[in-house]
Amino acid sequence: MKKEELFGFIGAFLGWVFDSMDATIYALVMVSALKELLKNQGILNTESYVGFYGGLIFSLFLIGWAIGGISFGYVADKIGRVRTLAITIALYSIFTGLSSLAQNVWELGLFRFITAIGIGGEWAGGATLVAEIFKKKNRVFASSLLQSAWAVGFLLASLIYFTIGRYHSWRIMFLIGVVPAFLAFVFRLFVKESEEWLSNKNMFSYIKSLKLLFTKEYVNQTIVGSLLAFVAVFGLWGVTNWTPALISYILHKKDIAYYVGLGSIALNVGALLGYISFGVITKSIGIRNTFILFFGGSFLMGLVTFLYAKSFDKLLISLALLGFFNNGVFSGFSIYFPQAYPSFIRATGAGFCFNVGRTLAAIGPFITGYITYLFGSVARAGAIASSIYLVGVLVVVFLREKNYLQ
Repeated sequence: MKKEELFGFIGAFLGWVFDSMDATIYALVMVSALKELLKNQGILNTESYVGFYGGLIFSLFLIGWAIGGISFGYVADKIGRVRTLAITIALYSIFTGLSSLAQNVWELGLFRFITAIGIGGEWAGGATLVAEIFKKKNRVFASSLLQSAWAVGFLLASLIYFTIGRYHSWRIMFLIGVVPAFLAFVFRLFVKESEEWLSNKNMFSYIKSLKLLFTKEYVNQTIVGSLLAFVAVFGLWGVTNWTPALISYILHKKDIAYYVGLGSIALNVGALLGYISFGVITKSIGIRNTFILFFGGSFLMGLVTFLYAKSFDKLLISLALLGFFNNGVFSGFSIYFPQAYPSFIRATGAGFCFNVGRTLAAIGPFITGYITYLFGSVARAGAIASSIYLVGVLVVVFLREKNYLQ
């Protein structure tokens, strides 16, 4: 591995680790944070109301994530991958820290919305940078390994919660989330810009790029890619990120934070294996069949986790398998999107697809929260939301495999 490949990969990987960590913190502390904030506002803090407002904030987060992804996809093609990554890392870190100061639900929602703009923007630049600096023979594995950073970040957040957060106020968890801001400065010092972007940057035009996404050459990638992202993001935020709440409400244990922490660790160990495995499996059976395998597995494990895993031991196993499939599927986007478009519209195309999907999926956590409100059960809501993965299996049938990477 060359020096520029190593530094570029490490920089993008760490950016995505802390991206994931800051995104995950809310899911871990949602119940305790909303119980306090709703009580402060004179609103009932029952499971139904926590589910409703929790889902609403999740949806605001996804909208911000989509806005960040689309807008910073443009920025990455305009000013470069490295500078864009530095800006977005600083943005999501600072506003995660500010979330610790929230005094009501709406302030927390606003801070999470702006945090998400930075998190969404970091993905398009990081995935594109790694795809461009690695040679063809190492590209699929590097892109798959990059996506595993999300599981590492999720696991890191779980470990921090397990060792520190459960002994202190939920505000401490958000305050810890400001630490990655320092990475932004280090990133700019050691990571060099993609040579492929440097040689093609004068070809960039945002309006022209958006139009190109819907020409005959790229329209299949744009529509199918957006729908696949919609399914995966809907599932992540409408299913997986409700598992801490599921544990909280079905176990009724005294030290519930301990069990939530263990459950989150199990889920993310599975996710880490899923991220890495996606690239390996893709080399054997192709990306289309791998998507079908992971979407199908996500549907089945969603039902098992929310409806049938009643003991904590069984729940740990099902969470690991759920994480393997419905987190692992995101490695497909790091592989598919960069190769679906040429360099001068690559980050714009990847950002557009992933974040149009995120925008559509913003309704996911709200739906899960509303179903929880109607039935008074997180378990029923999560099981119903898992059916979204069947849509993913159908969409994959229309995927065409192309590769524009040099």
